[in-house]
Amino acid sequence: MKIVVDKKGLLVYLLILVLSVLFASFYGGPVSFVWLHAILLIFPISVLYIFLSHYFLSLYQEIEVHKLSKKDRHDYRLILENNGILPIHGMTLGLYSDRCDLDEIKESDVIALGVHERREIASSIRCRYAGAYDAGVRYLKFTDPFRILCIWFEVSYSFRALVSPRITDIAERSLDIENIVNSTGLKSMHLFEDSSGSDLRNYLPGDQMSKINWKVSARFSELMTRLPDRMEKKTVNIILQAVNVPEHDQDLELLKKRDYFLEFAVSAAWHFGEQGVPVSLIYPAGEIKEALVDSHDTFLEFFNEVTNGLFYRSEEEFKKLNEMTDFERNGRNASDTWILIREDREPGEGYCCII
Repeated sequence: MKIVVDKKGLLVYLLILVLSVLFASFYGGPVSFVWLHAILLIFPISVLYIFLSHYFLSLYQEIEVHKLSKKDRHDYRLILENNGILPIHGMTLGLYSDRCDLDEIKESDVIALGVHERREIASSIRCRYAGAYDAGVRYLKFTDPFRILCIWFEVSYSFRALVSPRITDIAERSLDIENIVNSTGLKSMHLFEDSSGSDLRNYLPGDQMSKINWKVSARFSELMTRLPDRMEKKTVNIILQAVNVPEHDQDLELLKKRDYFLEFAVSAAWHFGEQGVPVSLIYPAGEIKEALVDSHDTFLEFFNEVTNGLFYRSEEEFKKLNEMTDFERNGRNASDTWILIREDREPGEGYCCII
């Protein structure tokens, strides 16, 4: 809750109060004193009325889909209901206008609800940044008749949007390490060597005669075809070093950084995945997790996971990822290719560095 005092409104109220006191002092009588007491009581009664209005007001907000796409328009629904025996007047809505756009709802719109009235407001919503954050209505704003006080109440039912990043090629130039990854390591699920391997299967029409293992075929009295070995790829590991900031401290600048960070991470995963190069991504999702992307399906699993949000459930998890990063940067595991992508880079260092 936040209370803001309007000096101009306060001066007007004090001027009317002084004039009312002078009027009652010079003329007396029941009329002047009734007016004076009304002026004295109108301010505390208005404040009490505001708190009662907020107490009996119910707010619910939702979006048509569980996960949103960045900068795409989705259907948004806001439901307001007055459960009290007094009408609600002079209420306006405070929006998360720094991160999302609501076309049919404006902060300047004044809303009034009758006794037990329920109102539904529909609008389209567009979220500007990728990540997991609160969107929609942020607070309720009430004012007294003299507009002396403006009381802001945080909504009790906030809506947390899960906004997926765009799949782009922004990581292509930073991850152009084709000569590094074409070495020994993980087996590709999609690419095969030109020469035949030791695995066998029954002959199928169309198989090349040069692929038939004649010795084994003579032993089993049926044709057996040699299968090519899966192509080997060097292991590529990517550490996504997200910042450790509590949700209530995430400002607009951090949302912009997280938006670019997620888009870069997704682009990096897709860069290797579409080439059939297995890539292992290490990232915080409460705890430190590791995802292997080597196909379209595994890429989608990773994509959905990072859309749910990158965060640390404890300080120990944050330290664990930093220790892992320091271990690899000191070159203690030189058999694989390690790539570090940092959300908050240090001065003089690049956003993405190949260890």
